[in-house]
Amino acid sequence: MATPYLEYTLQDGYVHNWLVAGPVETPAEVEAGDALSEPERKLRIVQEKHSRTPDIEGEPVEWQPAQVDGEEVRWTYFRCQDDHFVDLSLFRHRWTYLRAWAYTELSLFDAADVTLELTTNGPADVWINGEHVHRHEHFHHQDPATVTFPASLREDDNQILIRFEAVAARECPYVMALKVTGVDLEDVDVRVPSGTERTVRHMMLERVFEQSSIEGVANHRGQVVNLHWSEELETNFNYHYSIQGPGSRINISGQTEAKPGEVADIGHPQRIWQGAYRVVLRPVAQEYYDYNLRIQWDIPFHILDTAYSEVPYDTYEKRAREALEYAAKQSDNLYAEIAKFHLERWDEIDSDLILKAIASINERGDCSDFYLVGLLGAMHRYMDAPNFPEVLKTPLKHCVLNFKYWHDEPGVDAMCYTTENHSILFHTCEILAGQLYPDEVFSNTGETGAWHREKGERLALDWLKTRGATGFWEWDSNCYFEEDLLALSHLVGLAESEQMMELAAVVMDKMLFTMAVNSYKGVFGSTHGRTYAQMIKSGQLEPTSGICRLAWGQGVFNQNLRGLVAMACSEYEFPSIIATIATTLFDEMWNRERHVIDAAGEEVNKVTYKTPDYMLASAQDYRPGQKGYQQHIWQATLGPDAVVFTNHPPTMSEDGAHRPNFWAGNYTLPRVAQWKDVLLALYRLPDNDWMGFTHAYFPTYAFDEYAIRGDWAFARKGEGYLALGASQGLSLIKRGPSAYHEVRSYGTRNVWACQMGRAALDGDFDAFQNRVLQTTFEVEELSVTFDTLRGETLKFGWDDPLRRDGVEQPITGFKHYENPYCVEELPVEKMDIGFGEYLMRLEF
Repeated sequence: MATPYLEYTLQDGYVHNWLVAGPVETPAEVEAGDALSEPERKLRIVQEKHSRTPDIEGEPVEWQPAQVDGEEVRWTYFRCQDDHFVDLSLFRHRWTYLRAWAYTELSLFDAADVTLELTTNGPADVWINGEHVHRHEHFHHQDPATVTFPASLREDDNQILIRFEAVAARECPYVMALKVTGVDLEDVDVRVPSGTERTVRHMMLERVFEQSSIEGVANHRGQVVNLHWSEELETNFNYHYSIQGPGSRINISGQTEAKPGEVADIGHPQRIWQGAYRVVLRPVAQEYYDYNLRIQWDIPFHILDTAYSEVPYDTYEKRAREALEYAAKQSDNLYAEIAKFHLERWDEIDSDLILKAIASINERGDCSDFYLVGLLGAMHRYMDAPNFPEVLKTPLKHCVLNFKYWHDEPGVDAMCYTTENHSILFHTCEILAGQLYPDEVFSNTGETGAWHREKGERLALDWLKTRGATGFWEWDSNCYFEEDLLALSHLVGLAESEQMMELAAVVMDKMLFTMAVNSYKGVFGSTHGRTYAQMIKSGQLEPTSGICRLAWGQGVFNQNLRGLVAMACSEYEFPSIIATIATTLFDEMWNRERHVIDAAGEEVNKVTYKTPDYMLASAQDYRPGQKGYQQHIWQATLGPDAVVFTNHPPTMSEDGAHRPNFWAGNYTLPRVAQWKDVLLALYRLPDNDWMGFTHAYFPTYAFDEYAIRGDWAFARKGEGYLALGASQGLSLIKRGPSAYHEVRSYGTRNVWACQMGRAALDGDFDAFQNRVLQTTFEVEELSVTFDTLRGETLKFGWDDPLRRDGVEQPITGFKHYENPYCVEELPVEKMDIGFGEYLMRLEF
């Protein structure tokens, strides 16, 4: 029987429809004395593994098996998104060699000589009709590079096979895109060998599944999971749905009919454990299994065990106990076992899980320091208890004595050492290890524990004094503040040096004060020096959310246990004045800060404006026009899920391997200025920008009301209002992975304006919208004039200062802290933090 084909067209010259096999992973051996740089090491690994044959056997047909090195892989259908990428990006804690294959067929009306543009992060080979026609070897970690080469395509079908390679060591962006030029695009069809004869149905389901969306990225157990179908859905059809967890385990499933505008209740997940899940949409069972119609659409989301708390409750001590009880119930998490140690639940300890963690640390995979510090804390606190598991004692000691505690020690590995959070964790590990075994010889260096302790203390004191004096390099990071607090909590409780213990405590105070000032009802909705997509799409998924709940009773306990458990177990005494600052909402609070963010003295100037109904925060004039990384430049927060921000994406992927990605970070950083409840963000993208747009995260289901009116998007949550405008116009995205969560604006020169409002000042929501629509929002090139709802005129430009009613306003050069609670210059030797009649002094 002839093979059926799915038939498509090129999209702006790019092939969007492929069969993909892999990636196939092979551990990469790295010699102990290897002195190569990471790019050199990656190239050497690829050259040692490379073959001029494709390495894959078997006819490429959708869902059919193929053989690679004697192992079975499967061809699966892949449809590219707007970035044109086959994206297989991933994270590996150890050196790993990767190969993947993409296959399609190009059918031409007449034979033609064309030009192919192949974009990859790493090396790639191309075969056309079985002939090897191209090989390139390059490594471009976060910026995939394009290679152009000529190709001759025959009349009718041309078989295109691409093998693209990578070497992973931590985050690994891993993409491939192919563009065809030099031919009339209407004369080229894309054909994909299919495993089903129902090809028309397959292509229809591709289109309609994209018009589905769910309400939130975070649900708590028992909350309804609602699936929405767009009002623009082209047809009614039956489909199968399921909620799947890790390993594709199906927790809830059913079958129903999709209709335009329909809202389907697809589950009350009260019986599902906390974790990351997917809503999976498929054809009905008969089509999927009997007719081999294997199209699938996934919508990721999270389920949490507990509901979010916006109102403070109980005491710190009671919440600490609650946090440990919560953590102890979680599965497959080392810090759940540490919570059990603290609760003295010896009969519940999972020694096998702890031994597995020890084995991973012994392999020196990235993030080993995150877990070794917890084990060292457990050894200090609990190992002498009569019920401590004997089976753990020797492996723990061996692990501690053989670890690599800093990058200047012997050995090659994939561990990251020198970022702000990893540095203090490695130093803390070295101090605690040296304290445990002062007279033992540590095998990796041949030095004693006392030597390691002295080295760790010297480096840790330098870290602490720098943060105390000049602030945090990974400023307001809602992920890496957790790791800093993980380290500091251990030093406060376990460091034998009194200076170390006291300095760690005051830096913890400073960090938690910073969180309190820049949080809104438990959401750390500040600008962030580093973050990840899921952590900014919902305050419920921030690693700092559980810490906020522990500290002042607002937030939610989630899957992030490290900092939470460390603080709950620590001897650290949390100052109640910080909780008061965090939970008190004045009519307005205006905060300005300046932090030194690297050894060269570069700075970030940031502001936060907070009211009872919202918070608006931003980094001012931060590296405008330069390439960004994981910096989150501004955010408006109206509730735990009602958050809005803009960015410039280089890809459609939200995977943390991409830095920046679709939501986290900016490929090109904007120039931002904020005056209290108004923010202006100016974007100047490259003329040949890959994506060609900036956009806003705008989760419509998280708002009580929203409206799109002209070039403005409006939202209401409670009595807080938001208006978001774009000089190039904007539109609500209604299909694809970000349906009803994204507002997009095309153009390489763009100005976004955000005006916040309150019912107390602006009347009802309709009145707020009408007033905004009547304001002046004029843009010429990248200079903007904006009349605020407070009767002020703001002027700002790419090369011009911020002027308020004609008077220049500073957006850089701030004090270290300047807010109602604390005013201190930079650098600082001490900080006085006051609220009412209470005063706390931090001395560094």
